[in-house]
Amino acid sequence: MSRRFQHVNKYRNVVGRVEKKELWYADLPVATTSSSDKAGLVKASRTWIAVKWAGSGEDGMVKLWNVSAEPTCVSTFSIPSRRVDVVSFHPTADQVVTTLGNEGKKVCIWDANNADKPAFAIAATSEPFHAFSWKSDGSLLSTSGKGSLTIWDPRATDQRVLTGLGHEGIKGSRVVWLGESNYLFTVGQSKFRSREFGLWDSRNLSTPLKKSSLDQSTGIMQPLYDEDTETMYLIGRGDATIRSMQLSDLITRPTIDENMACGTQASLYGATLLPKQSLHVMQAEIARVLTVVDNAVMPVSFEVPRKQYLDFHADLFPDTKGSEPGLSASEWLAGENKPVAKVSLDPAKVKTRAVRTNDSQAPIGKEPEQKAPATTNTASPAPPPTTTHTASTATSSSNIVEKKLEAPAVVRSPKKKLPQYGSVHASAFKYISAKLYHPSTHYDDLRGLSIDKSGNFDLIQASTKFIGVPISGAGGRVGIISIDKPGRLPTHVPSVLCGSTVTNFKFDPFDPQVLATVSDDNAIRLWKIPEAGLEDDLGEPIMTLKDGSMDKPSQIEFHPNANHVLFSVSNDLGHPTIRVWDLDKKEVVLKYSAGPSSGVLYAAWSPDGRKIAVHGKDKQLRVLDARTGNELAKTKSHEGIRPSRIVWLSTDELASVGFGLGSMREILVFNINNMEKYLRRKAIDVSPSVMSVYFDPDCEILYVAGRGDRIVHTYAAKELDPLSQIEGATLQQGLAFLPKRLCNIKETEIARFYRLTPTSIEPYGVRVPRARPEYFQDDIFIDTPDYEHPAQGAKSWFDGEDKELNRISLQPEGMTALSQAPPPPQAARSKAKFELGKKMVSDEERRHNLMERMFSSAKRVDEEDEERRKREEADKVAEEDKDVADDEWDD
Repeated sequence: MSRRFQHVNKYRNVVGRVEKKELWYADLPVATTSSSDKAGLVKASRTWIAVKWAGSGEDGMVKLWNVSAEPTCVSTFSIPSRRVDVVSFHPTADQVVTTLGNEGKKVCIWDANNADKPAFAIAATSEPFHAFSWKSDGSLLSTSGKGSLTIWDPRATDQRVLTGLGHEGIKGSRVVWLGESNYLFTVGQSKFRSREFGLWDSRNLSTPLKKSSLDQSTGIMQPLYDEDTETMYLIGRGDATIRSMQLSDLITRPTIDENMACGTQASLYGATLLPKQSLHVMQAEIARVLTVVDNAVMPVSFEVPRKQYLDFHADLFPDTKGSEPGLSASEWLAGENKPVAKVSLDPAKVKTRAVRTNDSQAPIGKEPEQKAPATTNTASPAPPPTTTHTASTATSSSNIVEKKLEAPAVVRSPKKKLPQYGSVHASAFKYISAKLYHPSTHYDDLRGLSIDKSGNFDLIQASTKFIGVPISGAGGRVGIISIDKPGRLPTHVPSVLCGSTVTNFKFDPFDPQVLATVSDDNAIRLWKIPEAGLEDDLGEPIMTLKDGSMDKPSQIEFHPNANHVLFSVSNDLGHPTIRVWDLDKKEVVLKYSAGPSSGVLYAAWSPDGRKIAVHGKDKQLRVLDARTGNELAKTKSHEGIRPSRIVWLSTDELASVGFGLGSMREILVFNINNMEKYLRRKAIDVSPSVMSVYFDPDCEILYVAGRGDRIVHTYAAKELDPLSQIEGATLQQGLAFLPKRLCNIKETEIARFYRLTPTSIEPYGVRVPRARPEYFQDDIFIDTPDYEHPAQGAKSWFDGEDKELNRISLQPEGMTALSQAPPPPQAARSKAKFELGKKMVSDEERRHNLMERMFSSAKRVDEEDEERRKREEADKVAEEDKDVADDEWDD
């Protein structure tokens, strides 16, 4: 062998592959969030998968279950914490369980046979523990916390062995002991909140052997270590990619290299490794990661390409640890150490091993008692083998662990109804793309942008003539920029001066020169901007609206159909209130409660202007009658309390964009006629940044952008299927969409918006690739509502009338509609070929039918001749019988 190949790792070419959806464990109400960032959400044994059920309770009770048949609780104990965050079995000793509470103050080691109190307890001295990990031989324990990494000997008098500096981030770090070696692997965050990993020598923790940054994402990393192949799999909560790192030379000087990452196209919330005995070893499958995604457990297989798969590749599959414990709990507590016996993965050597059937000797697992009526959170992917055996699981409110005696290496396919995936008709907007306009159309050198605004504050608003942005400084400034004057902005952007800090502002949809602002002085002001724009600051509004009881206004919105009608949302000394104003009369006409005293996060008009949706800080989504304030519907919305946004998809459906637990950004779609549960849910990613949302009702596309992100997410609203992402070069602070009539229809541009960055405003166009762009695409450019002209006035709306906006055609003059266009040349040729082939088939069919008739006629003639011949012969025989004399017959 050449020297340059002598030290090449045999797993370097491993390839990850998401299994077909038929092999997923789908339609499961699995939890994708948890109150603890330490939750793994899924665990697996050879024949069972345990998942955290959505809505399950959480407490400090630990219950141990036998799940071989009917789940049976065999032991119960309570940990000295409000909630169990981490739970693990000892790697070699039977019936030894380790727990970590939510406070992170104490790691407890329990003997399941004597659960009155922990056998050993390790207390944190300063910073709380984030995670722990046993050495493979079960002799030592490692813990990680903020800025600390510690080695412990739980059975020694002086438990602390060695301490070093770990990851400096405040978010949870993780530690994994690399098998029986002396090395540790950790993941965490730096003090700048970038995700990083480290490789440590447990004999010297003063400095890491290697520490490297991964990325800037905020999702907690979960490391999964395969001791047999020395491979580390990294799964980030909210990520869609599984990283794979290859470790080598753990006996001497370890090295670490990154393998090819595996993309999954789905947000991952938790993961676990399937035991080696359940792998398809004859297909060179070295690992299978079971990942938690929305309503399913998704298997991801890692295989090493080989030239042939007829033989067992022993070099890829060393003997692995079996399921028989190395020693009992009492032996380990007495100070003994024994390894777990290893077994071969070669199918030719696998033999059915006897298993224990005595329930009293069965290994035990644990699960904290659920307050809700539930037994175990265990879903079986296959019926257990027919061999008599016992099994047990251990689960906590945030982690679920399972342990089971080894059974015959038989993996049965799950017997369940397979769901249907995909849609019958692919979206016409699946391949949309965004084009950044030429730099000459940008608005550059924007100075003094004020970004210290609330979550329901859009930092950019636009009409067909002007752009408005908040400018920092005294006096409550809103900078006004003329759309027809791109280029470098002046040092001092002309602004309207409100006299107090601006809390919200909006352009009048029916008059592009009118701007409405609301500020901390409890006043709503309307400003008339000159046609040519502002040359200097404007300090005199055309109208000022006040109400004596209005306090801390936070939002204003113009009516979508009626002119000179807008609502305001204010806190009013702990009594959130919605006021509907008549701008013609300059007074409040309607006034009613917006919800409980906790406050309002966001409110939005329905498309017909008859309802108002309100998202409160009490995590409730309410739908109110816009004229009476009566509550029409109510439901629980997002679990997080961070600011959320609401957008109506139709008069009956609305989408709420907000936060689940753990900063998981998500979209929930509700039908107001039945709001007991959301219709659809889509997790976006893990990030703390507040989002803005825009809905295109013509194309039914949802645009979601996070403040401080680079990406604009797009979704087909019907099924929340993700479309192409729109990515910018700089961080965005907000988006402002323009009316559709301003789009370049000839370039199949379906949307145009301004993207605000800290120092510039960039125009973007969203386009759809089409085969025949020279024609007006009337299938995607339907008649659109005329959002620039009102359907009715304020008086008619307050009188109870509801009118819809007129619709206008977007077809450019002189452009032929695609539906009326002649077929393309290739289509004409194809049609001509089809007609020719049809004619040829018709001629051939006629010839065939003619020949059939000829053959049928000839056959009938032959049959008639045969019958005539038979009749003639019969007549002849009869005639001969008549001519014979009686005396000629023999006696």
